[in-house]
Amino acid sequence: MAITSKKLEECVQDVLNYRLGKVDNNRSGIQTDKNLAKIKEAIERGFDKTGAFSVDPKDRPGYGDDENEKSNRQSDGFKKTYKQIFNKSNITGSEFLDYEDYLKAVKSGFDPRLKDLGGGVGSEGGFLLPEEFSEKIIDSAIEDMIVLPRASVYGLGAGKGRTMKIPAFQDINHSTSGIAGVTAQWTEEAGEKAITDPIFRAIDMKVHKLVCYTKSSDELVQESGIPFNDVIGGAFKKSVTFYSDYAYLQGTGAGQPLGVLNSPALITQAKETEQTTKTIVYDNVVNIFSQLAPGSFKNAVWVSSISCLPQLMKLSIEVGLGGDHVRVLQESNGKFTLLGKEVLFTEKVPALGSAGCLGLYDFGAYGILLKEGIKLESSIHEGFRNDQTSWRMILNTDGQPTLSDTLTLLDGVTVTSPFVCLGAV
Repeated sequence: MAITSKKLEECVQDVLNYRLGKVDNNRSGIQTDKNLAKIKEAIERGFDKTGAFSVDPKDRPGYGDDENEKSNRQSDGFKKTYKQIFNKSNITGSEFLDYEDYLKAVKSGFDPRLKDLGGGVGSEGGFLLPEEFSEKIIDSAIEDMIVLPRASVYGLGAGKGRTMKIPAFQDINHSTSGIAGVTAQWTEEAGEKAITDPIFRAIDMKVHKLVCYTKSSDELVQESGIPFNDVIGGAFKKSVTFYSDYAYLQGTGAGQPLGVLNSPALITQAKETEQTTKTIVYDNVVNIFSQLAPGSFKNAVWVSSISCLPQLMKLSIEVGLGGDHVRVLQESNGKFTLLGKEVLFTEKVPALGSAGCLGLYDFGAYGILLKEGIKLESSIHEGFRNDQTSWRMILNTDGQPTLSDTLTLLDGVTVTSPFVCLGAV
């Protein structure tokens, strides 16, 4: 395989990164023993277009490794990892043996290893999770969430305040304002080009505090031998995942993220005339799909209340003249699809019959801000008489749609959106 100048530049950058002690320094995939001599010669004499290196896909770092392959797939802006969100090449280790060891230290409140994690006395200020544990919680949560792995995610570093301005296009009318706020025109070679003003806007993001609270029985943990991580760690991971995802979907925007279902860009499809209460009919599905913005077809997914499942499973369309019917909801290997788009069933949206029980959304048009640093606090004071310890975990985040209104297409008539849901039935 012939190597381009760009590939050679990647190789040189790999070498520099290696000298600087950075990880992931073989992205070019050509730093192998069989190529080193050719690389050295090429760098010394300058790039020769006739030269060629042999590149085997197996020479690439992480070949066949699921985690590395997943990281490579996430470079398109979706499903970002903790490292990508906060632009980190390395995760700082800690003095703790594992998460279990850290939880026990926080419970004591006076472990000297906590001194660099801020907050002073544990029962008053709390302690930040070491990076290695924050990474595991965030990456694990991403896999279980609906919105975050599909959204545009931005990281706010520690000590960078609580706000960030996110640039966006005022893309609301293709018939008058061009595409993404940018107009275009054809001109002759020497012709004068009309002056246009791209329409951009800044989205003000300010993280809000999500506090998850629970209690643990000291006696139960001690006598049963159940690891702290199983009691506290798993519970907090699930709660952070659930409540933040819920806010990205249904948040009011007041002291919390503005959810998709409260977006000014949301299109709500009315029920059909004489449609029976708490039902879903085929026309509902078709009409929702027909109002999805064309640019959202690739990434959109259905989000449905689990209570809608019986209705969707009954939907079918008649084909041919023999009275045969084809089910609209398809299933393969545990994944459901509706009109070719994946369906995610959840309890985080309104129940059957309520507006938003079924919707088609492109979460790439939703912005999320995550602040670096998850705080964990514990106190024995409240439950001292009952031998209980109170715990709370704090995550700082914000989320809101990046569009301020629905999108009118080039014909000046058709109105679409990346967010379309079924109204009350």
